[in-house]
Amino acid sequence: MADTAPAERLLVPIEVFSDTLCPWCWVEKRTIEVAVRRYEAKHPDVDFELVWRSFCLNPLLKTRCDKLSLYDEWSGGSDNFQQHMTRVRTAAAPFPDLRFSVTGSTGPSRLSQVLIRTVLRRRGPAAQARVVEALFRGHFAEGRDVSDEAWLVSVGRDAGGLPADVVRADLRDDDCGRAVDDEAEAAVEERGVEAVPCVIVLGRYKVGGFQREDVFKHLFDRIRAENAPPPGGGETAERQQA
Repeated sequence: MADTAPAERLLVPIEVFSDTLCPWCWVEKRTIEVAVRRYEAKHPDVDFELVWRSFCLNPLLKTRCDKLSLYDEWSGGSDNFQQHMTRVRTAAAPFPDLRFSVTGSTGPSRLSQVLIRTVLRRRGPAAQARVVEALFRGHFAEGRDVSDEAWLVSVGRDAGGLPADVVRADLRDDDCGRAVDDEAEAAVEERGVEAVPCVIVLGRYKVGGFQREDVFKHLFDRIRAENAPPPGGGETAERQQA
């Protein structure tokens, strides 16, 4: 009996450019995770690797400030911000665990981006996803400050599985900070990222702005079709015809 070769699996890398200060990014995180999980369940020949990349939403923010004042300024007025959050909450309605109660103060998001990159480098995508989730939840639902080193160390330890002293050292490492800055700069200059959330699939398909699950499903279908083996078994069929 001839050996049957295992079916080749398609690995689809996904990069999500985001900022922990962006409410749409938290909703997009849930949307794309659901899209990936459902697609893998339906198509076991496809695997996804989802990673989070740095992007600076407001490079001019340098000091701690009141969150509501910050978002009011970005939105052009308090009424605009409340209207904006209404749209965010509507988009998040399918995910009841997403709560937006913007309170407290925050500093710039750069240090949280250092943590996100550090956890990916040291613990991989699964740990990174847990850390990203904890950062979004802390900032938007629990009144946390994304520039607070003590809190970031606890997130890196509890959600990322890293020793506290390792997290603290990386947060204070100038090279780690510069790596985040370089990644954010390259996102703009080399990858064409203009705003967040921005998702790049397979290194070349860019999905900008918040999108619902069906957008990703259609893109995954296209990628799967483009990478399907040729009819007749490809190389094996060619050898039989020779």
